Amino acid sequence: MKQVLTAVVWLLAPVFAFSQAPDPASLYADSLLKLARQAQTDSVKIRHYLEISNFWSDRDTSKAFDYLREAQRLMPEKDAYYRGLRHFYTAGIYFGVDRERAKQEYQRTETLLKKYNHGEAYRFRARTWNNFGILLQATEQEKAYMAILLNKAIPLAQKAHDTLLVAEYYHNVALVLMNATDYAKADQYYQRALNGLAAYPGSHEKKLTAFVNAAKNAVYSRAYNRAKSYVDSAREQAAAIPHSLYLPAFYRTEGNYFRHVRRYPEALASFDRGLAVARELRDDFYVADILFEKCILFQDAGDYRRAKPAILEAYRYFEKAGNTHNRRLLLKELSETDAKLGDYRSALQWLNQYTALSDSVFEVGSAVGIAELEKKFQTVEKENEILKLRDQNHQQQSRIERSRLSITLLAAGLLVMLLLSYLGWKLFRKNRETARQHEELHQQELKAIRHREKINQYNAMLQGQEQERNRIARDLHDGLGGMLAGVKLKLSSIATKQPDAIKQPDMELYKVINQLDQSVDELRRIARNMMPESLLYMGLEPALRDLCAALDSDRTAVQFQAFDLRETYDQALLITVYRIVQELLTNAVKHAKARTIVVQCSENENHLYITVEDDGVGFDPKTARHGKGIGLSNIENRVTILNGTVDVDSKTGEGTTFHIDIPLNGN
Repeated sequence: MKQVLTAVVWLLAPVFAFSQAPDPASLYADSLLKLARQAQTDSVKIRHYLEISNFWSDRDTSKAFDYLREAQRLMPEKDAYYRGLRHFYTAGIYFGVDRERAKQEYQRTETLLKKYNHGEAYRFRARTWNNFGILLQATEQEKAYMAILLNKAIPLAQKAHDTLLVAEYYHNVALVLMNATDYAKADQYYQRALNGLAAYPGSHEKKLTAFVNAAKNAVYSRAYNRAKSYVDSAREQAAAIPHSLYLPAFYRTEGNYFRHVRRYPEALASFDRGLAVARELRDDFYVADILFEKCILFQDAGDYRRAKPAILEAYRYFEKAGNTHNRRLLLKELSETDAKLGDYRSALQWLNQYTALSDSVFEVGSAVGIAELEKKFQTVEKENEILKLRDQNHQQQSRIERSRLSITLLAAGLLVMLLLSYLGWKLFRKNRETARQHEELHQQELKAIRHREKINQYNAMLQGQEQERNRIARDLHDGLGGMLAGVKLKLSSIATKQPDAIKQPDMELYKVINQLDQSVDELRRIARNMMPESLLYMGLEPALRDLCAALDSDRTAVQFQAFDLRETYDQALLITVYRIVQELLTNAVKHAKARTIVVQCSENENHLYITVEDDGVGFDPKTARHGKGIGLSNIENRVTILNGTVDVDSKTGEGTTFHIDIPLNGN
C-alpha cells in the first residue's frame, strides 16, 4: 500500500517540475514592458512583447493576448518566421486550457519554422516539439513523448548549440524512464543532463531539480550510495537559492533517502523542514505528500499512533483538492493503521468510506476485509458468536483457497497455451518472412547476374568495335592514304613537266590533284575519328580539345575546359571517355541543333567528372531511354562499364546537361 501511493505521488509531481520554473515576480513583466517601450528597433520590441505574453499566458490570458497582438502589430506582413513565432506563443496561451488548439498551433509553428536554418529557429522548433510532447504525455502517451524528445527536440537543441536546453530535455527523458521504472537508463540520462548543466555555474534552480529527481531515481533502484551523492549535491544548490519553490521537493526526497537507510531522526527532521517551507509557500500538494511520507516513516518505525495524525492531515488536504484517487488510498491506509492500533470500529468506518469511493473491482476485494473487521469488532461484546463465525469462516476460507488454487492452475494452463500459440505464430511468421527474403535475395542475385552478363556482352562488343575501328583506321591511313598520296605525287610530277602548266592552273589535271587533296583530307578525318592519334600519344586532354576544335564552327561554338587532368590514363578508360564525349557532341550538333556547347572534364579525389551542356532543343530522358532519342542507353552502358553514373538534366525547349561521374579506383 505504501509503495503504491508513493509511486503515484512521485509520478505526478516530477512531470511539471523541471519544465515549469518558478513564476517570476510581477516586477519581471514590468521590466520587460519598459525594455520593449525603450527598444530602438521593432525586432527587439517584438521579442520583449512576446516574452511578456508568455509571462501572462498561465496567469491572465486576456493580458497575454493583448501583448501578443501588440507584437503582431509590429511584425512585417507575410513574414513566415514571425508568423511561426506568433503561433508558438499562441500555443503557450492555450497550453493549459485547450490542448487540442495548442497542438494545432504548435504544428503550424513547425510548418513555418522548419524552412529556416539558424540557431534561434532551431531553438524555437526544439521548444515546440518538447511542448507538443508534454501535451501528448498529459494523455498518457509516454512513448510518443519519449520519441519526440529523442528524435526531434534534442537533435534540434543540439543544432542550436543550446547545451542548457539539451540538458533540460535529457532530464525530461530521464523523468519518463523513471516513471516507466527503467531506473538504470533514467540514471544515464540524469547524468547527461547534469553534465550539460555543469557548464552553467548560475543554473542553481535547474541543477537543484535535476539532482533531486536523480536522487529519487537512485532511491527507487536501491542505489543508496549514489542517492546520497545526489542528495548532497542538491543540498549545495538549495543553499544557493533559499527561496526556491522546489525546496519542498528537495526536503521530501532527502527525508525519503534517510528513511530508506533507516536514519529515522534525520528523515523526520527533513520532512518537518519540508512541511514548513511548503506551508509557507502554500503548496498544498507537497504538504499532503510530505505528511504521507511522515506516516510511512512512523509505520516503518512501528509508531502507528504518530502515523495516524499525519495520514488524517494529508487526507484533509486531498479532500479539499478533490483528489479522489489519493483519498481512497489514504482511507485504506487509515483503516489498516487503526486495525494495527486495535480500534476496529474506526477501522471499519474508514474501510466503509474506502469502499464507497472504490469501483466495483475494488469493492469485491474489500468484502472479505469488512467481514473480518466486523468479526474483530464483535469480539468485544459477543465472544461466543465470534467463535462460531470463526469456524464457519475457516471452512469458507478453505473452500475459497481450493477454488482459488483451481482457478490459478486453470489460468496458468491457459497462459501456457496462449504463450505456446503466440510463439508458434511468431515462428511461422518469421519462417515465412525468411522465405520471402530469400526469394527476394535470389531474384536480386539473378537480376544482378543478368545485368553483369549484359554489361560484359556490351563491353566485349565495344572492345571488338574499337579494335575494328583501330584496324580500319590503320588500313585507311597506311594503305589507302598512302596510295592516294602516291597518285597525287605522280600527277603533280606530270603537271610540272608540261611547260604550259603554270599558265593554266585551271586545267583538268589540277582539278584532279585538288580532288585528291580533298580525298586525302577526308580520309585522314575519318581515320582520326575512328582512332585519334592524339588520344593514343598525347593523352585525354589534348584529344578532347582536338575533338571540340574539330566540331567548332560558325553554326555551333564548342568550348572545352579541363581541370587537373593527368597526362596518362588507362587506354580502355581513354577510349571509352573519348567515345562518350564524341557521341554527346555528335548528338548535340546533329539532333539538338545547339548554338553553344560547353564541355568540362576534371579530376577530383580520384573521380573523373565530365559535363556536357548545350542550349539546344532538349529532349525527354524517359523517351530517350526507350530508344526514341539520341541514344542515351548507349551512353549509359559505356558509363556503366566504368562503374560510373550519369545524371541527365533536360527538358524540351530548354537545352540539355549531362553530368557523368567515373571512379578511377580499379579502372
